Amino acid sequence: MKDEYDAVVVGAGIGGVICGAYLASGGLDTLVIEKADRVGGRMKLDKTSPGFTGFEHWVTFGQGWGGGAWYKAARELDADVSFYEIPEPCLYYRGTGKGFEIAPRCSSASSLLSYYESLFPTPLPEATRQEFIRALNYAGSIPYEELFCEPLANIPFYDWKDKLSTDPVVVGFFASIAANSTMCESDEAMKHLSAGGLLSIFRFWWMTEAHCVAFKPDYVEGLVRPFATAMERDGGELALGCEVVEVIVEDGESRGVRVRDEGGVVREVGAQKVIVNGSFLDIPKMFQEVPPEVQVSVDSFRSVAFHDFTVYAEMKHPITEEPHPVSVVDPETGSNLLMIWALSNAFSWYAPPGKQLIFASRVLPIDEEERKKVRKTLKVEMDEIIEEVFPGYGAAVEKKHYSSHYPLWHYQHTWYPKIPYRSKSVKNLFFVGDCVEPQYSVTVDAAASTGVFCGKAILRLEGREV
Repeated sequence: MKDEYDAVVVGAGIGGVICGAYLASGGLDTLVIEKADRVGGRMKLDKTSPGFTGFEHWVTFGQGWGGGAWYKAARELDADVSFYEIPEPCLYYRGTGKGFEIAPRCSSASSLLSYYESLFPTPLPEATRQEFIRALNYAGSIPYEELFCEPLANIPFYDWKDKLSTDPVVVGFFASIAANSTMCESDEAMKHLSAGGLLSIFRFWWMTEAHCVAFKPDYVEGLVRPFATAMERDGGELALGCEVVEVIVEDGESRGVRVRDEGGVVREVGAQKVIVNGSFLDIPKMFQEVPPEVQVSVDSFRSVAFHDFTVYAEMKHPITEEPHPVSVVDPETGSNLLMIWALSNAFSWYAPPGKQLIFASRVLPIDEEERKKVRKTLKVEMDEIIEEVFPGYGAAVEKKHYSSHYPLWHYQHTWYPKIPYRSKSVKNLFFVGDCVEPQYSVTVDAAASTGVFCGKAILRLEGREV
């Protein structure tokens, strides 16, 4: 690690390594610093037994519109990224007696309406059918870039829904899609998701405008590591096991960082540009005085922090051949009760031969008191639902691992403010990651898009070829 660089990137998540790779490819002397002993940021391994693989950012939500931000970046930077497409999700309406309904990729409003009508025994009135087609066509006609910008990115879907439709059945359909894609309740989806966030999920899942993918052996080694390797190939440096304890700001301008190395020694590293790739909870710790535009976003996140509850169940032997993720739906409200997936059926390397790994997760209520009530009986309820979906589950479970996370990809889709990629109050300070805007995709690919956008923006500021 030298004393001075053109650019220092703090954090080696997907946004950080992609940004660093672009800067290095453009000729900037670039350093990426990561406090962990490996790249990947929040894509950390959840606890499972040896031979099983579980991730906080589970294997879906990889690729966005037009191929995806990381996909285009891999081509432009010649990063060695390979991926595998994921089977379409199933819907299981609990208590109706119906089996799994594999959700199709729909190419038109009529095809999506046909699928929706197949889920229920009573045909829709003709007026409602026509309103469905009109609303679906309208939702699909909005240029996708506009979904992630004002005004659609900054207004709650609940406040915008009348522009889409005033028919409660149509609105309920969109709310149910959002609830089951984000694994939460319909009313919370409508209240907290932005209009653009909800519509992007709808188009991602149902209108074939994006794809879910997985990486081998996992997200870190299959997606993030290749961009770090590309950065080093182009002259960039990667420092693992080194923690940035402070971003140095003097006279309203970032000057570099203070770094604690593996031996506990703190030193200063100067930089013309500092790019921070961190979470809402980590970023404030790096500043003596948090930039006001950052503090606003941090406060908003703390007020609506989504919180999931996840189990990875290791099975003595396979109990199902179902390769599709199963979204268990409350038929009365359209809310998500549980997302279940036999991960190793879709990707055999997620479990040892002859075994099976089943994943199940639910996002808990935001209200703290409601969350406490749910958690008291949640493990039992999850077991009951999994047994109903995959009979024989209880008898075949060998070990369970429980996890809870703050799934930032939920916050990505809310109307609440994100951190601007370029600081408005500190010169030469930038941000990337899943808490930053603009984002031009969904979930992991959205975080990747911030790295692409910021990296290219800095190169343009420096007069370098993009």
